[in-house]
Amino acid sequence: MGHQPPKEQEYDILIVGAGPSAAGLLYGILHRILLDRGSSDDEVGASSSNLSRVRIAVLERGNSIINSSTCAGGGGTLNNNNDVEMLSIASQIEHVHPSNCHLKNWFQTAHYNIPSSSRCGASNPTILHTTIPQTYLHNRIIDVPTGSGWGGGTNINAGLIMKPHNFRDDFDNNSWPGRWKGGGLIHNSIEEIMTVMEKNGGLLTTCTSLLFNDLLQNEEVCASSQEDEGVENYCSKFQHPTLSSRSSSSSNRRVNYFASLIVPLLKRHPELCSNVTFLSGVQVERILIRYSCSAGYSCSAAGNEDNHVNEQHQKHQCKPQAWAVECDYGDHREIIRSKRDIILCSGAIATPSLLLASGIGVEDDLRTAGIAPWYEQVKCDIHDDIDDKTVHRNLLVGHNLRDHILLPRIFLTPRLYNVGGESHNSILGWWMIRNLTSASTDSKIQLQLADGIQMDYMIPHFAAGALRRRWVLPFAVNLPEAWIESLFIGMRVVLRVFFCIPLLSTWAKQHFVSLNLCLLNPKSTGRVTVRSSKGIQSRTSLSDCRVIIDPNYLSDSWDVESLWRGWTFSSRMKQQCFKRSIEILPGYTFSIGVAIFSLISSAIHWMKALLGGRLHDKHNETHSGGNVPTWFRRYAAEFSNPYYHWCGTCAMGGEEDSTTSTTTTRNGESVVDEHLCVRGLSNLRICDASVFPDSVSAPPALTCAALGRAASSFIFE
Repeated sequence: MGHQPPKEQEYDILIVGAGPSAAGLLYGILHRILLDRGSSDDEVGASSSNLSRVRIAVLERGNSIINSSTCAGGGGTLNNNNDVEMLSIASQIEHVHPSNCHLKNWFQTAHYNIPSSSRCGASNPTILHTTIPQTYLHNRIIDVPTGSGWGGGTNINAGLIMKPHNFRDDFDNNSWPGRWKGGGLIHNSIEEIMTVMEKNGGLLTTCTSLLFNDLLQNEEVCASSQEDEGVENYCSKFQHPTLSSRSSSSSNRRVNYFASLIVPLLKRHPELCSNVTFLSGVQVERILIRYSCSAGYSCSAAGNEDNHVNEQHQKHQCKPQAWAVECDYGDHREIIRSKRDIILCSGAIATPSLLLASGIGVEDDLRTAGIAPWYEQVKCDIHDDIDDKTVHRNLLVGHNLRDHILLPRIFLTPRLYNVGGESHNSILGWWMIRNLTSASTDSKIQLQLADGIQMDYMIPHFAAGALRRRWVLPFAVNLPEAWIESLFIGMRVVLRVFFCIPLLSTWAKQHFVSLNLCLLNPKSTGRVTVRSSKGIQSRTSLSDCRVIIDPNYLSDSWDVESLWRGWTFSSRMKQQCFKRSIEILPGYTFSIGVAIFSLISSAIHWMKALLGGRLHDKHNETHSGGNVPTWFRRYAAEFSNPYYHWCGTCAMGGEEDSTTSTTTTRNGESVVDEHLCVRGLSNLRICDASVFPDSVSAPPALTCAALGRAASSFIFE
C-alpha cells in the first residue's frame, strides 16, 4: 500500500489517524456490519441495507514494515481475494519495528534518535515535538512524543491497560454532557474492549513475585488522617498493572490496539475486508469545506472571501460541510472524498493542528498564525431586509490542553529481583490516593512504583534536560534554540555512553526504584497552536505550519498544593516500604543540583544587573505563599515531568454550550457536541482524547478505545 494513490477516491467514512480511538471506532462499525449481515434473510448472508455496503478508509501518516510471518493467522491457506486482502492488512498492521517491539523499550522508543518532523520515516513509530519554554518549570523545554503507525500512541507508550479509577467522579460532573454523563456508556465499552482483547491474547496481568527484597511487604496501606487540619487521605490496595502484551510471550512483546482488536476480527471474518481500506504513509494536510444546500447541490467553497455567492446559494439555506481531505503521499497529493463523515482520531496534538491548518478555530488566533479562516454565509434569503454577511464561527480549537503531572522520588535499594527477574515495562504497580479537603475539588493521585529497568536511558535524558531551557544572556539576548538543543543532545550522549558500561547499567537496573506522584486531575491548562511559514493564504496545508505546544504545567497553584499533599502522604509510605533504602532524589542529588544551578543563575543575573538588565526573572516570583515549602516549589519546578497523557484540545460540551462566548470550558467553549460533531460544520466529527472536557483518572488509551466503540453506536443515527 505505502505511497500508492488509492484506486477509489470516494468513501462513505474517512477515519483520520489510527490510534486506540480509531481502533475502537472501527471495531464497533465492523461489528455493526456483521450484525446487519447476520440479520439478513439472504442465503449468502449479504444484507441489502446500506450499512452492509459502507466503505471506510483509515488514513494513517505512518508507514509499516511488511512482515509475512505474522499473516494468515498462523499459516492458513488463502482461498479467495478476501483472504489475500486480509493477509495484506494483517501484514501491515502487525508490523514490528526493532525500537518498539518490547514494552520495556518504551522510553527510548519515545525519546531517543527520533527526528522532529510532521511526517514519519519509513517505519518510525514516533513523531517528536517539543514544548515552548515552560514558565512555571523554570523555563524548561519538554519532549512531546506522539505515536505513529497502526496503533498510534499504543506503539510507544508503556502499554498500561487501566480503567478510570472512579467513573462517577470522572464523568458525573458538569463537564461531560448528555449520554456521556455518569460514565455508564464508557464503562460498558471498556468492559467489552477488555473482554475482546483478553480473548485475542492481547492482555497480560503482571505480578511482583520476582521481587527479592521486602519492598512490598505492606501492599495494603490503611486510610489515615493527615496532620494538616481539614485534609484526609484515602489509599487503595496496591494494584498490579495489566499490559497490552502477548500473554503467551516471555519477551513482553507489545500489542497495539489495532493488532489486538481489528486483525483478529478480520481473520475470523475476511469478508469484512471489502468494507475497509487501510492507507499507510498518508499525511492529511487539510480538511476541505464547501456549502451544502437544502436543494441537494453544492455551492461555492467556504473560506474564500472573493468567491461570488451564486443565485442558488441566495435562494436556499446553505450550511458549511466537510466533504473531503487533501492528502500528501510523499511524491504527490490526492483529494479523498467522503459521502458521510470525516472522523478525526489523530490525538490531542495532531487533531487541533489539522483543524487550525484548515482554518477552523478562533479567527484572531488564525490570523495571528497566518492562516485564512473559513467563513459561514448567513441570511441567504434575498428577500430578507438584512444584508447577507459572512461570519466566522469561533471554536476554541487547541485550547484547554491538559496532561497528568508526574513528580518522582528515587531510591537506592538492595537488590530488587531474584536472578533473571525484571519488570515488563518498569512499572510494578500503584496505589490510588484521594485527598479529601474542604475545597470544591479533591486531589486524585496515583502513587506509582517503578523499578530501574529504564534508568540507563532516563537518567541521561532528564539530567541533560536540566540544560534544555531558555537561557537569557546579558543584554536580554536569548541563547539560540539550535544551541540549546545541541547542548542537550551532546550532554545526553555523554551520559548515555557512561551508562553503557555493562556493570553500571546492570547495577542501576537492579538497585534503583522510584516512587512517582502522578496528579490525575490537574487544573493547569495550556494550548496547541500552529504558525504558518507562508503567511495568510486561502489554501494553507499542515506541512506549511509549525506546531507550537504550551502545556503550561503548574500554572495553577492548586496543582503544586495537591502534589505537596500527595508528597506528605508518600513520606509515610516511604517509612513503611523503603526502610532499607536511601533516598537520592530529592536528597544529596537535589541539593547539589540546586547549588550548581543557583550559582550559574546568580552569575548570569548579576551580570545582567551590572549591565543594566533586570535582576530577577518572572518565574521566581510566582506561586508565593500558601502552606507549601519553598524547597518543594523549587523541586516541583525542576523535576515535574509530563505523564504524556494529553487531552482536551477540542473539548466536548452540551447543547447549551453552542454559543461562542469566551468564559469557561463548561460555559460555551466546547468544540464538539455530545454526538462528537464539530459545531457549525456538518459531516465532521472528532473521536479521540482531544474531546475530553477534563482529565480522567487513568492513562487515556483504554478510555479512548472505549470512546470510539461507544461512538460507533450512534454515528449512523
